[in-house]
This record gives sequence, structure tokens and C-alpha cells, in this order.
Amino acid sequence: MIDRAQASNIGLVLLLVLTVAGAGVVVAIGSSAYDDVQRQTSVDRAEHAMTLLDARTAIVGLGESGTQTVDLGRTTDGDYATDADSGWLRITHTNYTAGRTETIYNASLGSVTYRTGDTTVAYQGGGVWRREAGGTAMVSPPEFHYRGTTLTLPVVRVRSTDAASGATTALVRRDGDLSRVYPVEAGADVDGVGAPYDVEDPDGSIRQYDNPVRNGTVSVTVHSEYYRGWAEYFRTRTTGTVSVDDANRTATVVLETTGQVGAFTLPEKDEGVAVRGIGDDHSVTEFRASIEKGRGTFNNLWASFYVEEGDKAYEAVVEVPNGIGNNYCDGGTPGSETLTMDVYYHDAGTAEGVHRWTNDSIPSDSGAVQLACDGGDTVIEVDFTSTSQTFTYGGSNVGDDTAIDWDARNASATRSADPTTFDHADDGEPTTYDGGDVQNARILTRHYVAEFGSDFDLRVSHGPGNRGTSQIATSASGGVLRYDTPAGESFITYLHVTENNVTVELN
Repeated sequence: MIDRAQASNIGLVLLLVLTVAGAGVVVAIGSSAYDDVQRQTSVDRAEHAMTLLDARTAIVGLGESGTQTVDLGRTTDGDYATDADSGWLRITHTNYTAGRTETIYNASLGSVTYRTGDTTVAYQGGGVWRREAGGTAMVSPPEFHYRGTTLTLPVVRVRSTDAASGATTALVRRDGDLSRVYPVEAGADVDGVGAPYDVEDPDGSIRQYDNPVRNGTVSVTVHSEYYRGWAEYFRTRTTGTVSVDDANRTATVVLETTGQVGAFTLPEKDEGVAVRGIGDDHSVTEFRASIEKGRGTFNNLWASFYVEEGDKAYEAVVEVPNGIGNNYCDGGTPGSETLTMDVYYHDAGTAEGVHRWTNDSIPSDSGAVQLACDGGDTVIEVDFTSTSQTFTYGGSNVGDDTAIDWDARNASATRSADPTTFDHADDGEPTTYDGGDVQNARILTRHYVAEFGSDFDLRVSHGPGNRGTSQIATSASGGVLRYDTPAGESFITYLHVTENNVTVELN
């Protein structure tokens, strides 16, 4: 048996053991909690330091100062480092012409990082990112500015490799002059292999890196450890289509171009002028065309622009009467003849029939629709947005050879198109028209184009019959199309890209 004295001693020993063990647990837990607090404090301090580095590097990179010094503070269990090769940024213009894709820019970004445990705070691409087990978050935004339909992208690149720990200071220096990537002046050689894009347009000119950006899409892809932070930034600060590739650690934002804005060369028969990113309602501000006689006869010629999208169709067609097309500019009597022009529209999704607008007494020698002379060749000139050229609702006078078979379309209508209502919010609409009412070309063009979506092809046609391909000199013909683009949509009209190199020395 254990006597009472022994039991007391044993109890005392057990109490001491439990006390020491408990104290050890408390110390261990307290030490771990202290380490966590210290690490969090260190990370928070690094975030503030990197944000300051971001601001100072922008001053240097964008040319406002040659050097800047940043006190990054003292590290405890983490290290600072720079890496010239980490991450890259690529800008491509896809399908800018005939299915061709141009890589406008492709270069490494570099980075400045602070790493402790499984947490990294990094400066890259003009932004600050925090990456840990739970994912990546943006601390401050990168140098990527998308406003309306303009993308401004000064690419800030870190071009040095260095490392430091303890009390660390960063010396930021500009590395060379700012380099303009897009746009560049005509004739500039940005890649060492000749003129940018190096594509000859139909008029013989060489396409350069210039604005507005036309046709296809522009995409920006970033490869980075912090790609998910880049993707989230693209989603919240742009209206483009954003995707991520986890296998390759890339984030991509795609912006649609606004298509053909400005002057264009007349496409071949039944080919089209790309309309991309046109705004809602009455967005067309200018639409003119000049169609020049080529080989063959110009007698009884008709020429049109038309759209067919889903259930909807539109066509505006001008007809030159027989007998004046061949010798109008060579012995003819300008001013003694008249032209005919019709405007058609139909929506098969409604019970309403084809809208028909006509004018068969347009003087050939003056006005918004007329014949002109280029040397000895006859030219049809049409201003589709003129307020002086009018049409009467309810009839048509152009012959049957239009691009679209309007009689066939009208066969499905359950009632006539008289009356009809224009129901947009622009140009005084809503307005109802009865047979015999008159409206000008500008209102008709702006209204009917607004019936289609933001993207479609405005095609050309001419005749009579297949001979139309030999009657029009397409390379000498063309026009101007201008329209407003919507704010807040995923479109790009103007692109401004510069490369801004810096070095970061850690001391």
C-alpha cells in the first residue's frame, strides 16, 4: 500500500508535470499565434511598400523622373527579389483583314516580389498583386485603362534581376526611352522587318499601326503567377470577353473592333462593308457613296447597298435610266434626265408587308443623288444621309432586278405596309406614315439601319444581271460610313500602347 506521505508526494509530482506540460502548450500556441501575427504584419507592411513602389515606378516608367528611391522596410522572415523574365503580355489583332492575325506586342513583364511562407506580394505590369493559398487578389490596379472604346496600355516592364532581405531599399531607374508601339507614324519600322502590318490595301497604300482600329478583335493576354487577379481586373474594369487558362496560367480579354468607320473602297459585288459595334437607335451620322463606270455599258444600271440579317432585310437602290449612262460625260446633255431611287425594308417576323419608298424624278445633274463625271467616266454619287433628298411612302419604281426579291418577301405578309410606325426615340420618332407621306433620306437610313443589331455586313450589288461586275470600277469607287458606337460595350476604336522599361536595384 502507498502510505499517505507517498500519495502526497506523487500528487505533487503529477501536478508539477501537468503544470509544465500546460505551460509548454500555452507557449507553443502563443508562439505560433505570435508568428502568425508577425507574418501578417510583415505582409501588410510589404503591401504598403509595394503600393508605394508602384506609384514611384509609374513616375519613372512614364517619363516624369529618371530615378526614384523607395524604402521597402525591414523584412523578418521574407525576402525581396526582382525577376526580368517573370510573366509576359501579348496583344493581338485577329482577323484585321482577310483572316490574318497580327501580333502587335509580345514581351516579358518582369516583377518585384516579396515572399514569406506561402504568401507573395508582387509588383507586376504596373499593379500590385497578393497571392496565397486562397487565391490571388489585386492590391492596386495595373497600368491598363479602358474608357468607352479607347484602350490605353503603357506596358511597364522590370528589366533587372536582384534579391535582398532585411532592411531593403529599391532604386528605380528608367531603362531607355519610352517606345511607342501603337499607333506609330506611317513608314515607321517597329519590328525590324519592314512596314508594320505590311499589307497593301486596295488603293495601293500600306496599312500601318494606326487608329481607328478596324475589323476583327483585339485581345490582351497576360501570362503570370497572378493571372487570376488579372482576369478579375479585366472583368470588373472592362466590358470585354474574359477567359482564363489554368494550365497555361493566362488571362485574356477580347474587345470587338467597331468595323469600318470612315472611308472605304467599294467591295466586289455581293461582298460587304463590315459594320461592327454600331450604337443603338439612330447611330449613322454619315453615309455617302461614289460608284464609277468601268467597262461595258452604264445604260439601265442599278446599284444598291443592302442588309439581310435573320428575318430582316433592307435595300437602298439607285437606277440610271436607259439611254443616258454611256455618253453622259461625253457628248450627253447633263441635267435633262432624271434618276430613280427606292428604299425597301421588311421584317418577316411581323405581319407587316414590305416598306417601299420611292422617287422617280431625281435630277441627274445636282443634289444628294446625281450623276457626275470623272474624266470621261460617269459616276453615281449618293448621299444616303441627306435631308434634302426625299421619298414617298407606298410605292416603288426601280425595275425588278434588285439584290433582294422584294415581291417574294411580301408574299408572306398578312397585310400591306400601309400605314407603318417608326418607333425609335430619335429624330422625332415615334411617327406613323400613310401612303403618300414623304420623308428624307437621312431619316430613312438612320431608322432602317437601327433595326439591325450591332454587327452586320452592308453589302453592295449592281446590275442588270451578271453584267454588273464588268460595269463598275470597284477600285475607283467607294464611300464614307460613320456611326456612333455604344458606351459601355465590349468594343475598341482607339488603341494606345507604349513600352516603358525600368530597372529596380535592391539594396
